[in-house]
Amino acid sequence: MTNHSNISENDQDLLLSKAYGKVLNGELDSAQIDDPLFKFLHEAKIYQYGKSEEIAVKGKDDVKASIFDQINQTEKDQTSSGSANIYSLSRSKWIWAAAAAVLIMFTSIFLLRQNTQVESTLIADAGTTITPVELKDGSIVTLRPNSQLYLNSESEEHMSYSLSGEGLFEVTHNPEREFLVETTEGRIRVLGTTFNLSERNSETNVYLIEGRVSFETPDQDQSVTLTSGEGATIRDLQLYETFSFEESLVTSWTQSRLMFSDRSAGSITDELEFHFGIEIEMEESTRSEVLGGSITLEDREQSLQDLEVVLGGEFVQIDEDRYQFQLQ
Repeated sequence: MTNHSNISENDQDLLLSKAYGKVLNGELDSAQIDDPLFKFLHEAKIYQYGKSEEIAVKGKDDVKASIFDQINQTEKDQTSSGSANIYSLSRSKWIWAAAAAVLIMFTSIFLLRQNTQVESTLIADAGTTITPVELKDGSIVTLRPNSQLYLNSESEEHMSYSLSGEGLFEVTHNPEREFLVETTEGRIRVLGTTFNLSERNSETNVYLIEGRVSFETPDQDQSVTLTSGEGATIRDLQLYETFSFEESLVTSWTQSRLMFSDRSAGSITDELEFHFGIEIEMEESTRSEVLGGSITLEDREQSLQDLEVVLGGEFVQIDEDRYQFQLQ
């Protein structure tokens, strides 16, 4: 079959594409390719896996400068060589620009993750019970069922923890020490205070009961300082306006009860799902009903029965940890 391609077998971009294919197939290591972008990717790979080599680039602005310096230098080298290529002023340049843009994007993500990922050690898992945990400085954390507390780092001047789930924090006052609690959506900075922190469904809520805290997004671009009686929410990395709350409604779970006022049935069942580690199916019309009152959290069957009475229906168990609400 006749080859109608006008691209020479020695075309630089064609050779680079073939080399890239060999890298993807495991036939060639990226370090063996004599190309500035591939060399940079290889350095990033080395850095990611903690080897001895170091990347000279410290941030995404430096990354951009480094990449485009290499692009400009390559174009200068091609110009000075006097070689002619029908794609030299259009196709090659656009390929370089596209490659640079993609590399900048992925390198920015890589650097962000390197800055935010922390090696953590699990220090408490509440399992199915409300679990109090005493920290080394005397602070007390009461974990809600199905919640975990991790230690990120600690020193005399700094203590950092991560929370998955929900917990009530009673932090010992120490103005010479920074106390941090992180979730996937937000971060709390305190000196000495009491607050309730919950994290689930891409949403972090903090309720400050006593003291003063700073509540911020992981990238620290958005933050708010809370005082006693104020709460705030970060949802999908967006900080929302502060609000007031009633302490007894927020912390009632520590007494194995769920108290609520003007709350939707959907938000109540969401909380029961988390507390007992179950799934509840419910029609949207029922989820939107507004309720007030309290139910026990000591036993899930009793909790569901209490809610059945108010909603006028029945929670039918369709699997070991799965229920469906049916109106009567």
